Amino acid sequence: MTELFIVLGLLLGAFALGYLMLERRPAYGAYYGLARLAGGKLDIGPVDFATLTRRRSGNDALVCPPGHCPGAKADWEAKIYDLAPGELLARVTKVALAEPKTSLVDGGTDRDHTARFVQYSRRMHFPDTIDVEAVPAGASKSTLAIYSRSLLGSRDFGVNKSRVARWLEALERSS
Repeated sequence: MTELFIVLGLLLGAFALGYLMLERRPAYGAYYGLARLAGGKLDIGPVDFATLTRRRSGNDALVCPPGHCPGAKADWEAKIYDLAPGELLARVTKVALAEPKTSLVDGGTDRDHTARFVQYSRRMHFPDTIDVEAVPAGASKSTLAIYSRSLLGSRDFGVNKSRVARWLEALERSS
């Protein structure tokens, strides 16, 4: 009986030590450390759309205006909106934050044009990162670049594409 308590105590101690050693990032919690330990690509920082390359695994989604993402093939071509970039980003932010388990992580260095969100999946609560950039497209007009990707796993079962499509549809309804 004593051996059982010793083994349980050692296992609990090892688990607690392992958890404390996991690197955590704001809004991602221990998932960041788990992804790092599993060898996942840790792309939770901001995206540079000019140098973006898509993942081979297909657990991402991209909408981008022509020429804005030269190294990445977009799933959708971005529409031009009759809104200034700041107004468009404000509408996208409202759409994003209306969804469950979504939070604004970073307004970016150019807060009038960029934002980064984290949304947790419904069942497993895995974090996905979504970068948004409102791109000027003429006088009082703008367009969008949105890149949504999973932090963990190699398959997302279409979650990222569904999210981007939902956000674009909601943005259309709000126009």
